[in-house]
Amino acid sequence: MTTDLAALDARVQEVAAAESARADEACLLRLELPALGWSGRAATGGVWRNGPRATPSHPFRIASITKPFTGVVITQLVAEGRLGLDDPIERHLPPEQRDIIPRLHVIDGVSYGSRITVRQCLTHASGLFDYAQSDGFFGTIALDPGRPWTPREMLEGSIEWGRPHFAPGEGYGYAYSDTGYVLLGLVIEHLDGRPLHDAYRARILEPLSMTATYLEGHESHRGPELVHAHQGDFDVAPIHGTADWSGGGLVSDVDDLAVFVAALLDGRLVGEPWRSEMLRWDFRRLDPALHTPGYLGYAFGVDARESNGFLLRGHRGHWGALMHRDPVTGLTITGTISQAEIRPDHVMHALTAAVRELVDPADLGVAS
Repeated sequence: MTTDLAALDARVQEVAAAESARADEACLLRLELPALGWSGRAATGGVWRNGPRATPSHPFRIASITKPFTGVVITQLVAEGRLGLDDPIERHLPPEQRDIIPRLHVIDGVSYGSRITVRQCLTHASGLFDYAQSDGFFGTIALDPGRPWTPREMLEGSIEWGRPHFAPGEGYGYAYSDTGYVLLGLVIEHLDGRPLHDAYRARILEPLSMTATYLEGHESHRGPELVHAHQGDFDVAPIHGTADWSGGGLVSDVDDLAVFVAALLDGRLVGEPWRSEMLRWDFRRLDPALHTPGYLGYAFGVDARESNGFLLRGHRGHWGALMHRDPVTGLTITGTISQAEIRPDHVMHALTAAVRELVDPADLGVAS
């Protein structure tokens, strides 16, 4: 077969246009094939509904794609000998935050907080309730969207609004939890001796020249106007940027995300053997009913997904953001559909299918 990059670029535009045909919301996409020195970018819809047209350079909230950034900094600290993956996370919290640990994870009157480890927080194996998926969290936001949040308030919310799923490292072994990532953010600040946004900037953003990325609510806005995401018909732009912090507070764009995921997988942020440790997923079992088709597992803030023969590593974000890269071919997908109520799986699968259809495998450096 002969590679048809013009047709592939057209397909990227078609996939983006299909999203905006459904709702007047921004869809920003970037598909990159480094082996061919090619990338296609698309933007459709408005920065907000009926607002100015979006461009591929517009920044957007990446939500839980923040977790790989947090995972990188924690793994760097492990590599530096500052903490151990199987240390109790309580050991590395700021002293003024340790009093919450006995209350944070209680099942049938028994406290398991002191058993929670760094690794369990990274891999969602702690059993901690996720405050960010609770009615209490969204109810509080609905009453006052512009209310700033502190990490302590998020942790207290996880106690008030829900109950832990299982004892640390037991049960199903996986319960997605922003709460665990808030704990990791506090560990970073305590061990690195600076605010979380400064740690991200010094350890990741500046070395990679990621000029569009920043921690919302803690740093000034950069670049063009922020794209408005939606939860159904609700425009979430008024929600204060501090609301998810180390679990989901970063803003970025399609190009910066492509730079980040490439550096992560290429070992430029975390060297061996820690890079392999960070990327290794190890589910005791995988219940297909709990995950979308193609999902394989979760490592240190990095998931694994199969799509049309590609093994993609990366993460998703609540507002329809996506960041995936195949370590073998370098195929990279970044973007957002700006809608929380629709998973962006169809975008990922449509783009990998287009590559399979329109690109000669030999041009990607793999056998057909």
